Amino acid sequence: MKYHLIISFNLLFASVYGQVDSTKLDIKQVEVVKSFEANLEQANIVVVKPVSPAQKVFNPKYEYDISIVPLELKAPDPQIKPLAMNPDGPFLVKKGFLHAGYGIKKNPEILGGYHWSKKDNYDAGIVLNYQSMDNSANIPYQKYSDAGIDFHGNYLIRENLKVYGGISTDWKKRYFFHTDLGVDTLYDEDASLRKIQALNITAGIANPEPTAYNINYDVKLNLRNLTLSNTDAKENGFGIDAMGEKHFTKSTVLAVQAGYDYTAFNNEKSFSLSTALFRPTLKTKLKNVILQSVAHLLYSSDGNSSIFPEIYASYGLAGQKLMIFAQISQNYYTNHFANVTKLNPFLNTAIDSLQNSVWQEYAGGIKGKFSFLNYQIRSGYKDVKNHLFLLNNTHDIRQFDMLYDDLGIIFISGNVDFIFSDALSLGGWLTQNIYNLNILPYAWHTPNLEANAYATWSLLDQKLKLRGDVYFGDGVHYIDKDNFLTESNILFDVNFRAEYKVLDALSVYIHGMNILNNRYERWYGYQAVGFNAQFGVKLVF
Repeated sequence: MKYHLIISFNLLFASVYGQVDSTKLDIKQVEVVKSFEANLEQANIVVVKPVSPAQKVFNPKYEYDISIVPLELKAPDPQIKPLAMNPDGPFLVKKGFLHAGYGIKKNPEILGGYHWSKKDNYDAGIVLNYQSMDNSANIPYQKYSDAGIDFHGNYLIRENLKVYGGISTDWKKRYFFHTDLGVDTLYDEDASLRKIQALNITAGIANPEPTAYNINYDVKLNLRNLTLSNTDAKENGFGIDAMGEKHFTKSTVLAVQAGYDYTAFNNEKSFSLSTALFRPTLKTKLKNVILQSVAHLLYSSDGNSSIFPEIYASYGLAGQKLMIFAQISQNYYTNHFANVTKLNPFLNTAIDSLQNSVWQEYAGGIKGKFSFLNYQIRSGYKDVKNHLFLLNNTHDIRQFDMLYDDLGIIFISGNVDFIFSDALSLGGWLTQNIYNLNILPYAWHTPNLEANAYATWSLLDQKLKLRGDVYFGDGVHYIDKDNFLTESNILFDVNFRAEYKVLDALSVYIHGMNILNNRYERWYGYQAVGFNAQFGVKLVF
C-alpha cells in the first residue's frame, strides 16, 4: 500500500521547480518546500489493491453513501534548508508481505504478495490467497475452500499516458450442506460439491497526469469466464468502459462515462444480455452550492432501457458542519452468475433469462463534519424494475431460484463516525427499507432493517490495535421444506480482533468471529458456523 502511494505521488508531482538564490549565501544546494492547496472533493481517487481483507463467516454486501466534505489543506510557507542540516532520508518501501493464520474450525488462511518496480517506468505485483474451513464433524458437508491468484501492473509510456492490466483467477468449493434436510443420508459428498471457477482479464490506458488541455481519460477492456460444476453451466462475457473529463475551471467539470457489457450463459438453454451506458455529466460549484446534472441513457436488451435525467444539488448551511442535499438518480445491477454467486453460491442454474435490475431514486438529506464527528442521514423512494430475490427451489430446496418483481422502496439510512483521536474511533450505519411489492408476497431472504457498529482502539504507542464489530438484521421470510411460510430468527453477529506489533515487520493477531455463537440462517438451510477463533502472524519484507 505504501508503495502504491509513493508511485502515485511521483507521477502527480513529477515537475521540478527551481529557485534563484538572491541571498548571496555561499552554498551550492538548497531544498525548497513549495506551498500548495488541495481540494479533497475534487481530488482523483487512487485505486489501491486490497492487502488484508477482514475474514468473517458472515460477510454481507452493502451499498451506502460516504459523506464527502470539502477540506482545504495548507502547507507551511516555502523554507530553505542550509547544507549543514541532514537531508530527509529515502522512503523505505517493503516489496512483499505474508499473512498466515489458523482457526479452531480447521480453517487455515494464507495471503501473500510481492511487488516489482522501477521508478517512473513500471510496477507489477502478484497476490496469492488460500483459505478453507471444515466443520463437517458437527454438520455434514459444512465446509468450503477458496484459492486465487492475482497479477497486476502498469507501464508508464510518458507522463500523461500509461497502460495497465491484470489477470485474476479464483477456485472455490462450496457444499450443499442444507441443515434441515439430512443431506448426508440423501447425497454423497461428490453430489454435494459445487466448484466455481472464475477468470478475469483486464487491460486499459489512462493518464496519470493531466494532459495539455486539462483532459483526463481512462479506457478499460474486461474479459471474464465463469464455470459451475454439478452442471454444464458456463458464463462468458466482455465489457468496455471509458471515462473522459474536461476541467474548465477549478469549480467546473464536464465528464462523460460510456460502457458496453455483453454476457452469454449456456446450460440446457442459452441466453445473452447486452447493456450499454452513456452518461454525460456537468458539475459546478458556486460558493456554498454544488450542482450536478446528468443525462443517463441506458440500453438493456431485456427491455429495461431508459433515458433518465439525474440532478444533484447541495448547499452548505454552516460550512462543513451542516450541508443539505437532494438528488434524483438512476442505477442498475446486472444479475449474471458472476455477480450473484458472490452473494449466494447455491444458485439453481436452470434459468429462463438474464436480466438487469434498474431503479430510479429520489432522495435527500443532511451531512456534515465537526471536529471529531462525520455524519449523514438520507431518505427517499426507489422505483425498481426487476428487483432480484432468491427463494429455495421447490424440487431441490438446497438450491435457490432467482425471482424478479417490480416494486417501490421507501428507505431511510444514516451513518456516523466519531473520530476522537488517532487512537480511538467508533461509528456505524443503519438502513430501514419498506417494500411495496407488485407480485411476490414477501421480500424473500431480504432483511428490512440492518445495522452495523464498530469501535477501534490503539494502545501502547500504536503497537496494540483492537477492533470490535456488531451486525444486526431482522428476520427474513422463506418457505421451508414442508411448504410453510416461515420467518427466521434475527441476524446477529459480533466479531473482535486484536493485533500486536512485535517488530516493525512482524505482527501477531487473534480474530474472534461470531463470538456469541449465533446460529442464524441468512439463507434457509445454511446455518452459520457459530463461534470461531483464528490466530496468525503478519510479516512484511
